[in-house]
Order: sequence, then C-alpha cells, then structure tokens
Amino acid sequence: MTSATGGTAHGVSIGLSLYTGQADGGGPRFVDLPLLAAAAEGAGFDAFWVSEHHGFDDGYLPSPLVALAAAAQATSTITLATGVVLATLQHPVRLAEDAAVVDHLSGGRLLLGLGSGYLPAEFTRQGTPMAGRGRRLAEALEVLRLAWTGERFTYHGRLWSLEGVRVTPAPLRPIPVWLGGYADAAIDRAATTAGHLVGRASPELVDRADRRLRASVRAGDPTFTFGVMLTLAGDGPRAAGASARAAFARQQLGYERAQTEGDAYAGRLPRPAGDRLLLGGIDAYIQLRGDAATLVEGIVTTAASLRHWPSLHLSLRALYPGEETGLQVERVAWLGDEVLPEVRRRLGALQDVAP
Repeated sequence: MTSATGGTAHGVSIGLSLYTGQADGGGPRFVDLPLLAAAAEGAGFDAFWVSEHHGFDDGYLPSPLVALAAAAQATSTITLATGVVLATLQHPVRLAEDAAVVDHLSGGRLLLGLGSGYLPAEFTRQGTPMAGRGRRLAEALEVLRLAWTGERFTYHGRLWSLEGVRVTPAPLRPIPVWLGGYADAAIDRAATTAGHLVGRASPELVDRADRRLRASVRAGDPTFTFGVMLTLAGDGPRAAGASARAAFARQQLGYERAQTEGDAYAGRLPRPAGDRLLLGGIDAYIQLRGDAATLVEGIVTTAASLRHWPSLHLSLRALYPGEETGLQVERVAWLGDEVLPEVRRRLGALQDVAP
C-alpha cells in the first residue's frame, strides 16, 4: 500500500472523509474533529479529509487548515488532507504560510487539495470577483511553488504582483498539491500537480476525469495520484446506516439549495431545484451501501476499474453532519475492523497483475 501523498507501482491508499463540522442546530461541532481524526488513524485509514465552505447556516467548516492543525496534534501518522481549500478566496502568500505551518505541526503530513470555487455568494462575501477564478487558481499554484522554496522571489502575473517576497518557514518537504474540479480546464490544470480528486463519484464524472487525465503527459507519472471520493452507508448496528442516510440527506438538500446559484459540477449534472433532492432519494447519491462484504466488493471493484493508475486513492465518505460523535467513532472503528482489512487483502492480489 502507499500513502496518500506518494505512489508506487499499482498502489492504492484509502482515506476517510468528509469532515465538515456541520450540526443540526446548536452550532458547529469542530471540537469533535481531533477525536474523529484519531479514530480514522486507529482504524487504519491512510488519510483524513476535511472540506471548506463559507456562510452556511449549519456551520460548514470555513477554515480547513486551522482544523487540520488541531487534527495534527491528535494524530501521528495519517495524512491530513483538504478536499478542497478554495484557493481563489485568499491571498496565495497567506495560503503558503498557513500550509507550511500545518506541515510543520503535522511532521510533514499535509496534502493540500485546492479548488476554484463555484458559489457566487462566497465570492461576494469575500469581495473577490468570481470571473477569472481559473486564472486566479493557476497563479496561486505558481506562487505556492515559489513560496515553499524558502527563498526570496518575485512574481508578476495578471492578478498578483509580488516583489522580493520570502515565506517562512518553508515546509518540511514539498507539500503535495492536488486539484479538484469538473470542467475541462480544471482537469487539465490538475495534470500539472501531484493529483486530482473527483469529489462526487458519479460514473460520468469519474470516467471523464479518468479519460482526460490519462491522455495527459503528467498522468503517466507514477507520482501522480488519481483520487475518487466514494460515499457509503453500511448496514448493521455499528455502521448505523439509517442515521448516515438521514444525516446525508439533510446535508445534501442544503448543499443543493446553495448550488442553485452556482455552476455545480461544471454544468455536467442537472441543476438542482425546489425542496426535493435532485436525484429523488438519498440512495441515488451513495455509491457504496450494504453490509461489510458488499462494501468490500464495491471498493475493490472500483479500484480494479482504475488499476491503470500507478497511484490510486479512494476516499470513503462516511462522516455526516449532525450525528452523535460516539456513533461516528464506532462507524469508523467498524470500517477498520470489518472492511479495510479485507479490502487490502483483496487489493493485494491486484498488485502483481499488470493493468
């Protein structure tokens, strides 16, 4: 197996997602994050993922790097990953500094996933123009690479102009940067980084990113990681699938209401409307559901279908807002006891077979 930050021949890593801090009334549950990150590490996950949005009524996490700084103190080996930081909403030098600090606090375990954002309200509240966000993200990547050298640098782009800037501390090692996004330009841009994360594992979105990235030069590099986030709901008392479905449905409905003002999934899926879930029931949004054996089969089948990637990361979305913390910890432990060992045993057989 590999870590989420690197790759070896036919390596598959498995992460836990997606911590957002949301709660059903009473304010966000950020205090639970270190406990859940530690539970993910104890269960044998390779990475722990957090996300970012701004201004949501239920307290969606607005500061993922701050959150991962807390998670770093509760863990020692697991990769800490952002899926994704909205890089277009902040100054790239500040982003470089914050990421470097988290890298130090974690002992070099940060994986920085970045995205351009798509909700107009988030840009308006930040006083940032939404137009040109692709260019803004591209320049942020360029600035990050210069800033993390620890050397003084000058940069003149269309949007940012920096003269004689030095960022300290430099990170402990080159921080791997992945990009999310569904538009052609976003996928092409990801090919110049260390990885790409498909945040919604709809077959058409996964297939499109897979085909487009495989056609790029960078995708042939074994250090490039193709990442897919798979949403799951397990059956049985320890998995608490009914609770997961109910919590996910509440979150998804709020998410879709916010998306009515934005260009979700780069227009590749229908736009949400009204007070009902776009796809009907919540099971339509869940890629993996059933008992442990069924989840294992689904994870292994997904990995096998993408085994042409030298480095593949599957992030299992099993954390949902508003659930009782102990229930979520027990679900994570169940995955570590009943699902991950068998997945890794099965995937071991794929290691020696050429794609």
